[in-house]
Amino acid sequence: MDFVYFLGRFHVLVLHLPIGIIVALCVLEWLSRKEKYRYLEAASPFLWGATAVSALVTVVLGFMHFSEGAFTGPSAEQHRFFGTVVAVVAAGVALLRVGKFAASYKPLFMPASLVLLVLVAITGHYGGNLTHGSTYLVEYAPQFLRSLGGLEARRTITSVSSADPFADVVGPMLVERCASCHNEDKQESSLVLTTFAGVMRGGESGRVVVAGNTDLSELLRRISLPEDDDEFMPAEGKTPLTPEQVEIIRWWISVGAPNGGTVGEHEVPAEMRATLSEELGVSF
Repeated sequence: MDFVYFLGRFHVLVLHLPIGIIVALCVLEWLSRKEKYRYLEAASPFLWGATAVSALVTVVLGFMHFSEGAFTGPSAEQHRFFGTVVAVVAAGVALLRVGKFAASYKPLFMPASLVLLVLVAITGHYGGNLTHGSTYLVEYAPQFLRSLGGLEARRTITSVSSADPFADVVGPMLVERCASCHNEDKQESSLVLTTFAGVMRGGESGRVVVAGNTDLSELLRRISLPEDDDEFMPAEGKTPLTPEQVEIIRWWISVGAPNGGTVGEHEVPAEMRATLSEELGVSF
């Protein structure tokens, strides 16, 4: 299976190929309808063929990547479904385009290319959810768009002391640095770090945060390791938490990993007060 996983990792590289070809195909099909650019029509069968082949290869690699088992949840299922639909539609229309009766189906090719463009955009959206979390696109959007995405109004933090220790301080750090591998749709090691419940539940190797005990909290150990250590997180060269953020997480665990209430309800050393103020951009 390791070789299958190895090939599957190329999915994230190859997927850009059919996207580019589909965009080019839409432009070509639109331009070739005009008399001035009618000569471009000769390239249409080749682009349809390239679209079908690249989409099929991408889907096969995607299924290999999916077999690793880290992808769960609705976004993963939708990404796989719409990606497969793209490949099937592309292959079906390509067979018509290169066949001897292609002239009979000529009115079909322009709208079919637009359908593919819409499908690949939907597929990409769900793929983005796997990489960045389902709220990535609307995180900083106006509230009416956030509401459409099912998000609550953004909290306004006026002081560190009034901030929620998890929702306003630790949670956003984990989402920013850890969501690409540990969100509800992509759960590497069965670990979700985008919600308080997920953090406290832990992963396949057990709990990662032990409230009040920094020595037994695996999450803290991993983010505190040297970046060249094999167990350092985040892995694969992703941007790590800053030293100040690591210390904030250490403080949060030491005071019991609270969720709800305010920072001001807990003991905060003077040095940590300064660190929190700088991180949140407001005074204590």
